[in-house]
Amino acid sequence: MEKRAYLNVKDVSDLLDINEKKVYVLAQEGKIPGTKITGKWLFPAEDLEAIIKGKARETSGRFFIELVMKNRVILIAGSHDPIMSTLEGEFHEKNPQYAIFSSNVGSWEGLRLLKDGFCHIAFSHLFDPSSGDYNFPFIDDIFDDQRELVVINLFCRTIGFVSSKKMVASMTDIAKDKMRFINRQQGAGSRERVNAMIRSEGLTAEDIIGYDRVVYSHHQVINAIETGEADAGIVVESALPGRALFFHPISDERFDMIVQKKNYFEKNVQSLVEFIRSSAFAHILASQKGYDGRQTGKIMYPRSEERREK
Repeated sequence: MEKRAYLNVKDVSDLLDINEKKVYVLAQEGKIPGTKITGKWLFPAEDLEAIIKGKARETSGRFFIELVMKNRVILIAGSHDPIMSTLEGEFHEKNPQYAIFSSNVGSWEGLRLLKDGFCHIAFSHLFDPSSGDYNFPFIDDIFDDQRELVVINLFCRTIGFVSSKKMVASMTDIAKDKMRFINRQQGAGSRERVNAMIRSEGLTAEDIIGYDRVVYSHHQVINAIETGEADAGIVVESALPGRALFFHPISDERFDMIVQKKNYFEKNVQSLVEFIRSSAFAHILASQKGYDGRQTGKIMYPRSEERREK
């Protein structure tokens, strides 16, 4: 049967499996797309199908999260840090009823997956130079209301330029000396920082040899430089011990975990929050170079707010 562009009330009643009176109510309340022409309601078929598909995705996302919650799994997506493997192992040893599964997809993608309901926690260290704040300016771009989220600091960490030939302190140094740069994937916090430095130094991506060549972790950046495939990149200081490479600090950046408020008090998420605030995690941070736990476990607020954790 040929697909019609518009449906009548009876068609919509059959499609949604509701009575025709309910179709009129939904149309009048603006909850389904439709228009009244010469006394009759007509409904765009494509728009209705899009709504149905969207509701199905939303339902499947909620079902997936509920299933994972019952199975005592914690799903984490977002930024990568070398300390994560230690965190995951020690957390499971102390809480054997729970297991962490993480996906290194970059800070931006982690926040998007959190919004879509496909992880419990997003790890992010996105920095906004205009406000001097971390994560919240980007949360505002992705989420409808930041009050639906809880942002907890995991740690602060030192990041910097790593290079094999000579010490570099800026993207200008890399461009001037025609060094081959190794970048991180689109949406990674490190790449966003690279983009900000390029703009602030009056450069363009075309000035940086290797800008479009990407890897997905700090260790991959170091490996590319050590094997001679690249000359410089940006990594966390903790990835460098024992490496015969030059390191120049850029900043101490804030690395946060972001949780939807509706999931924050679930037992598995709370178990991880408690572990983050424990002496065991403080010991992990203290044993590695380049970490600072001065705000670890604290609930964070935008810089524009004066609120503090009570």
